[in-house]
Amino acid sequence: MKVIILGGGFCGALIAKKLERINNISATLIDKKSYFEYQPSLHKAIFKPSYITKIRKEYSSFLKSTNIIVEKIKTVTKKYIETTNRKISFDLLVISTGIDYPIFLKNKKNVHILKNGYEAFEISKKIKKSSSILIVGGGVIGTEVAGEIVEKFPNKNLTIIHSQNKFLNRLPQDASDYVLNYFIKNGVEIIFEDKVIENKKGVFITKNGRRINAELCIWCAGIKNNPYFMKNFSELCFSERNALNVNDFLQLKGFKNIFIGGDITNIFEEKTARKSELHAKIIVKNIKNIINKKTLKTYRTGTSPMVISLGDFRGIIIYKYVFPGLFIPGILKRLIQWWFIRILK
Repeated sequence: MKVIILGGGFCGALIAKKLERINNISATLIDKKSYFEYQPSLHKAIFKPSYITKIRKEYSSFLKSTNIIVEKIKTVTKKYIETTNRKISFDLLVISTGIDYPIFLKNKKNVHILKNGYEAFEISKKIKKSSSILIVGGGVIGTEVAGEIVEKFPNKNLTIIHSQNKFLNRLPQDASDYVLNYFIKNGVEIIFEDKVIENKKGVFITKNGRRINAELCIWCAGIKNNPYFMKNFSELCFSERNALNVNDFLQLKGFKNIFIGGDITNIFEEKTARKSELHAKIIVKNIKNIINKKTLKTYRTGTSPMVISLGDFRGIIIYKYVFPGLFIPGILKRLIQWWFIRILK
């Protein structure tokens, strides 16, 4: 059976790894890059560029029998996919291409987004030279980047602007309050319920008319579902935000031979590495069930623990309740990273 996996993030890479243990499957992984990066720890690489070696692994180092194609995806149909240089048919397809992180500004000078190790390196070079820094977005990524700056560069003039009325707005109020109080205590300027709409020569203008001077802007706001390669599919396959609609078995709605995993699904849940791992397990199980002509397994979303770091050791553990503090959150964050990287070995 020919299985093609589009996207080598955590979900796609783990599916490829697990499929190598199943007989009679010929698996192909297609990604525009040749390596896996553990994105939840990218903010660490801003302040220690060598850290990227701990969270980046070449696909060829852990995928021994999978065919790896490093090319851009051009078109997907219900029977074949096209890349830059080839056309490949499949029996089963897995789409786990993730999401885009766009910068919603025309002028992007001195504006960076933490989407990969190369961007982390660029931010690292500029952050040391910048006395004033603006972080756009107060979700998990913005909070963790700000936490690192507060700890490692306490003398920087740091401003955070967030379009919502609290940090981590999808998480419990206690978590938001802890982050707010920590940043206030450390002299961070915080702006809620406003957003940056223009970059005018290093002056960032907001919707409410504020003018923020910053030598460096780290953009941590907004995501974009971008399955650009699926133009031939019915609009019923896409959510209002262009995510891919799935059924209870993580199949693309209306297609029994196409599975969807990772951040690009329309499932209402926190988009975390743990959720991607659970998607991968269900998809692999259902591929086996298709081969063995068994009933497919249902995916059930639920609450998973989250750890949000504020520097090397301080942070918050969230699992039904909020547990803020020193040492344990930071240590747990490292253990989770170690565990996920280890799974791919």
